[in-house]
Amino acid sequence: MRPLEAGDEGPLLDLWNLSAEFDPMSRPLLREKVWDDPNFDPELCWVTQDASGLSGFAMGIQRPGREVAYVKLLVTRPDLRRRGLASQMLERLEQQFLGRGGKSLRVAESHPHYLQPGVDVRYTPGLLFFQARHYQRVVGETYNLHCDLSQDDFSTTAEERTLSQIQFARARPEDRESVMEFLAQHFPGWTFEVGRMFANRPVSLHLARQTKEILGFSGYDGNNLGTGWFGPMGTAPEARGLGLGRILLRRCLNDLQAQGHTSCVIPWVGPYGFYARHSRSRIERVFWRFERNFSQVGNLELT
Repeated sequence: MRPLEAGDEGPLLDLWNLSAEFDPMSRPLLREKVWDDPNFDPELCWVTQDASGLSGFAMGIQRPGREVAYVKLLVTRPDLRRRGLASQMLERLEQQFLGRGGKSLRVAESHPHYLQPGVDVRYTPGLLFFQARHYQRVVGETYNLHCDLSQDDFSTTAEERTLSQIQFARARPEDRESVMEFLAQHFPGWTFEVGRMFANRPVSLHLARQTKEILGFSGYDGNNLGTGWFGPMGTAPEARGLGLGRILLRRCLNDLQAQGHTSCVIPWVGPYGFYARHSRSRIERVFWRFERNFSQVGNLELT
């Protein structure tokens, strides 16, 4: 086992796509998820290799100000599974996080810069792997929805006319400061993803306003760029129930459709009924969310 190196990018992409059948990545997406993570730490990225090349990869992430850390990515070559490679890499990360004062470790859901919000239940060996190592489903499950963009017209012109007192428009670069202030007040956890939308051209964020006051937003391509990744979206408490969410959602879906996407991912969803009603989306993936609390079960000792 050795630290990840910049020259591993090509072999790592091959290893990942061979091993993670439900989560294929392009080279740009791999770079976004690994080296371009704002908290990328080369001391928390490990690979194993044999005569055939890379055989395993693990990436840990520690976000500033959080006691919880993350196993962001973990994979081993299919022909070498059940030989202890994943256990070896996971144990190395656990020891590192414990040495840094970490209290618990979660799997995959390294918000706000993540590939998936947990372990897809179809990775049955992965579920068993974490359960056998004292990881518990203490925070339930979540879902990714699939939206078919090839069938519907997502135009909102007629709906917007019925809310003439509300102005809907794509955000402009000069709106960044006011958007960040709105998020800080209502949705502080989404500043990173929404901030990335201002780097896209056109800006991949839509706003609902009354006069100059922001009432709601929705965006896409703030995470997993180029994959048709929707969200986040939110409405100020005082503006809920007016129908802003449906319009903001469909403005984004219209954009993605115009980009040539035939489908869209709506990730990490709780209220899936809203999306099912307003975009005919359906649950496509189910994720279990795992956590190991070092203070409660299977305590580790520094070695």
